[in-house]
Amino acid sequence: MLQTLSGRHGAFVSDGSDEACALRLWKAHGGAGPLAGLRLAVKDVFEVEGLRVGAGQPAWFAEQAEAQSSAPAVRALLDAGARWVGKTVTDELTYSLAGNNAHYGKPTNPAAPDRLSGGSSSGSVVAVAGGHADIALGTDCGGSTRLPASYCGVWGMRPTHGRIAAQGCFTLAHSFDTVGWFATSADAMTRVFEQLARSRVAPAQAIGPLVVAADVLTLLDAPVRTAYEALIAQLRELAPVTLLPEGTLPLADWANAFRVLQASEIWLQLGDWVRSRKPHMGEDVTQRFDAAARVGFDEVAAMQRLRVDAIATMARVLAGGAALVWPTVPTPAPSLDASFDAVNDIRARSFRMLAPAGLAGLPQLSMPWMRSEGAPVGLSVIGARGDDEGVLQLARLLSERLGLAGAAH
Repeated sequence: MLQTLSGRHGAFVSDGSDEACALRLWKAHGGAGPLAGLRLAVKDVFEVEGLRVGAGQPAWFAEQAEAQSSAPAVRALLDAGARWVGKTVTDELTYSLAGNNAHYGKPTNPAAPDRLSGGSSSGSVVAVAGGHADIALGTDCGGSTRLPASYCGVWGMRPTHGRIAAQGCFTLAHSFDTVGWFATSADAMTRVFEQLARSRVAPAQAIGPLVVAADVLTLLDAPVRTAYEALIAQLRELAPVTLLPEGTLPLADWANAFRVLQASEIWLQLGDWVRSRKPHMGEDVTQRFDAAARVGFDEVAAMQRLRVDAIATMARVLAGGAALVWPTVPTPAPSLDASFDAVNDIRARSFRMLAPAGLAGLPQLSMPWMRSEGAPVGLSVIGARGDDEGVLQLARLLSERLGLAGAAH
């Protein structure tokens, strides 16, 4: 049975093979290369040679065989010299943003221990934020690297959909899922991307056109809104800035389209297993699967038309090398004792800000930005489809020129 390891902020899981696995991977991959010296943690959705994939669900774990080889994303980082430190906790079947698993508990947010860490890549983000790993693989479907990165005050990226090989990885919703990752700095973020995408990110000196959006202002908590308005003034001193007037981005409609299409794909992929195995699941995950089972064909067709509109709209907004800059999520992480209604409100507002990149398959990076109520809130850069390199370049420049944390080390 998979067990959560004590200590290390509850970020890691073990099936009893961690030391043997580390030794085997070290012998196979050597530890030399561009990522030498960086400790790597991996979300428990990736195949790792000799280990089973648990995906945060005991019944799922029990049915899996040991992987005969590691997923391409894992292998690429190990081949580049990263040092294995372990597999990390994920929210159940990755179908959550909270960072709370009914079976394995909730990893402790090192940046705000009285608040949630965010999910579903909860263990990976906590491993990095807590100093137990320098880089960590996660996945991002509806925000599962971007939101936790914001909550825990680290760097996290969702690449362009399909840009990074996702073979050997548990899939939740095939047209939304991406490999994602966390790191302690812009430099480490870039080095990981270069290995995963087999591409170079050249240094950049100039900040290109930026876009900010009035549509997010009403979603933000008051302190975050004040900070964003002040940030817009700062950005105008660095580069040309276009303000999208309210009503340009139908965020509520896009979030609903994402929810329906994601649920339809999840039920297509996992519905038979859930129906036949009837596994014990957390109440929140059970409710989401029940809702996914009720999604109808006509509803999917209507939401797919909205998705096409979202793709076209975002392409226009980001034309000519422009990048969208806004807070990753509207609030710091909810407190551990927050009410059900309060958590749902934050989730709904967050989903509206996370949906555009996911719906249109765009790259989005969250970087450390500010603190509200003593807890982190991240700042995001969203780029045009395929312009992951530009997103990384811009995020680094903004972090340096705005004096944000983690830019250069």
